[in-house]
Amino acid sequence: MLKYFSFFILSLLSLSVFADCKSEFEKGNFVDAFGLCQEESLNDASPDAQFIMAKIYAKGLGVGRDTTQAINYLSQAAQNGHIEGMFNLGMAFELGKGVDKNINAAFEWQLKAAEKGWLKAQRKVAKMYEHGSGVTSDPIEAFDWYQKAAEQGDADSQLELGAIYMQGMSLPGKLIPQDSVKGLHWIRESAKQNNTEAQFALASLIIDDNSEEAISFYKKAAENGNKFSMHNLASIYLKGDVVEKDLVTSKYYAQMAVDVGQKSSQSILDHINKIENTANEVTTLAKVDPVITSSAPEKSVAKAPKESVIQTENLVSKKAVSAGNEIISLLENTNYIIQLASMSKRASVEAFIKKYNLKDKTHILFISNKKRYLVLSEPKEYLSQARALQSELNEILNGSSWLRKTPDILSLIQL
Repeated sequence: MLKYFSFFILSLLSLSVFADCKSEFEKGNFVDAFGLCQEESLNDASPDAQFIMAKIYAKGLGVGRDTTQAINYLSQAAQNGHIEGMFNLGMAFELGKGVDKNINAAFEWQLKAAEKGWLKAQRKVAKMYEHGSGVTSDPIEAFDWYQKAAEQGDADSQLELGAIYMQGMSLPGKLIPQDSVKGLHWIRESAKQNNTEAQFALASLIIDDNSEEAISFYKKAAENGNKFSMHNLASIYLKGDVVEKDLVTSKYYAQMAVDVGQKSSQSILDHINKIENTANEVTTLAKVDPVITSSAPEKSVAKAPKESVIQTENLVSKKAVSAGNEIISLLENTNYIIQLASMSKRASVEAFIKKYNLKDKTHILFISNKKRYLVLSEPKEYLSQARALQSELNEILNGSSWLRKTPDILSLIQL
């Protein structure tokens, strides 16, 4: 009986030592924590103390920084089942910090942490499966791990999962159908967590259907430094299509975008400045000669006959069909395509092409199941070719065009 009582007392003392180790570290008493944790870490049943020792040596908290000792303790913690230790050891192998770089070992440790539920490791494993880093590329495995992380609330994984659902995934024997409802749900969940990229993506996707919510997310993204959201807001307030035209607000966002390096927004600034200068000139002249008013007379615009509108729409339809058949055959042997625009109205396509002088430079592809027209570049076999073409198109469009893998476009056609 005395023997068992003594063992019980020793167990309590051991727990007390660990509690002191952890509490002293959390209070910032690193010198005291070092002594307590060092003693406790000798016991392989105390991976928490080993992990704390790894952090103490890695950051030089109360002792000199020692990467070798940090890795030694981190390895012990990971091998003894410490989840965060597994994740950090995987990162050490991936980055080559304190150990020889080994991407395969990095994946193994990340997978162990992910299987135990560590959120950051789940996202990491998803990316490694997606890009074939340390493991054979497997899009379905990537999807599964993104989903696990997204369901636990990881904003980055929610965005990735939403993007997969928006495009769908078709592989031999495996299929994840396109589902825009689920796609928007997960992108919105990410955006609500203040993920700037998700905020911009969501706003761009819903601008036609829910302009009020889109503007709200564009503004949040702009506040978070997203220069594309700044530019789009400047353009939206300048045009006055989905909101009331507001040159002051447009100029505000255009200037904000220019200040962070969005060069294409300079054209909006120049246009507004020109309008303001013209208005100032008219106002000045009006003060000298009362015959001149401050508002210029409206220009007479001749309305096109109804027949010409019908002809234009038919022309777009014929172009879409013929160009569609042509480009589909071209897509079979290529890898990359640049999507310049996606529009629901035929007239919008013609206006877009005319505005940017893209006649004979693009293909129009009508996606019947989505009832949308895609304005696409010439297909390119190599990414380097596509990037060069994208730069050329960016100069024409004064903005970024979408570079996609050709299978993404083909999957839209097949759905």
